[in-house]
Amino acid sequence: MTDGVHEAARRRWKENMKLSKQRTDLPARRIRRRERVLKTIGVLPSLATLGNLSCGLGAIYLCLLHSQAFAMKVAAQPPFQLKNGTPTSFAAAAAFLLILAMCFDGIDGRLARLARKTSEFGAQLDSLADVVSFGVAPAFMVLCIAQPATFVDISTLSFFDRAYWRAEWVMAAVYVCCAALRLARFNVENEEDESAHMRFRGLPTPGAAGAIIGLVIFHQGLLPEMAPALTTWLGRLMPAYALVLGLLMVSPFKYPHVVNAVLRSRRPFWQVVMLSMLVLIGFVVEFHVTLWIVTSAYAFSGPINELIIRARGKSATVAESDEQLPPIFVEPVETFEDDEDDDDAAADSSEDRKVS
Repeated sequence: MTDGVHEAARRRWKENMKLSKQRTDLPARRIRRRERVLKTIGVLPSLATLGNLSCGLGAIYLCLLHSQAFAMKVAAQPPFQLKNGTPTSFAAAAAFLLILAMCFDGIDGRLARLARKTSEFGAQLDSLADVVSFGVAPAFMVLCIAQPATFVDISTLSFFDRAYWRAEWVMAAVYVCCAALRLARFNVENEEDESAHMRFRGLPTPGAAGAIIGLVIFHQGLLPEMAPALTTWLGRLMPAYALVLGLLMVSPFKYPHVVNAVLRSRRPFWQVVMLSMLVLIGFVVEFHVTLWIVTSAYAFSGPINELIIRARGKSATVAESDEQLPPIFVEPVETFEDDEDDDDAAADSSEDRKVS
């Protein structure tokens, strides 16, 4: 009887110990499960960065197809032709692929901060992908549109046209070099604090690539219908346009972070609504023109804002200098020292009365 009671008590004790152990292991189990989830999410930033790189490579490949189609004189009728603002040439398709690369570039950093996996490896990988997608691919796109596609076309150029043809390559090379320098400077000056990303020094590489993308989509989509005579001239001016954008990337001009400036800045609600409505109406009415205007406005907003600030500064200094000019008639102003002198004089006079 006694042995049976002791055996039952021992079993209950073992069961209680097992339950208590399971209860103590429950928080650790949750922590391990959360770590596994974070490890799974931590792979997503690298995948997004690699998606950015893959889109850049795809854009370069489509530019090669554009040159081949132009050489075969079938650029006007590619294997696919869609409507309502979708690609109508291989170059336009490459531009839309770079827009997808911008989307990947915009989410990789936020995914890394969400998964708490920000690292130096991710920053360097992102810069390498940006060099290809926003440096090499836009420059290659500009050259494929601006330069002749066959050796026969090059051999028939005049002396000045051939000199400009070589200068186009130099302009595109300067753009790529400036993009690499801009990304290297960003890596050196980068801070992990999100508040430090409200403004950039120099045009960001996605902004420069966006300006080229907007011009390419306008050039390939709408311009041949609006003014066919300007298509060739605008294509020849694209390398110079890329050169200016490259110099803006290494300039000291300040540029706002578009997402942070819109979502985190303190602006009146009606301004945000009006601006969003105008951009949305523009994209619906005429996508090509609106995209080119918006991207170009952002690219050149740095020097324009600097000129406005300097103009305001000059006007402010002129107004301050006018205020500092001595007036002709100066009214006497009573100061605190004068009050103290009057009090001392009154005290001396009262003491003289007492003495007398």
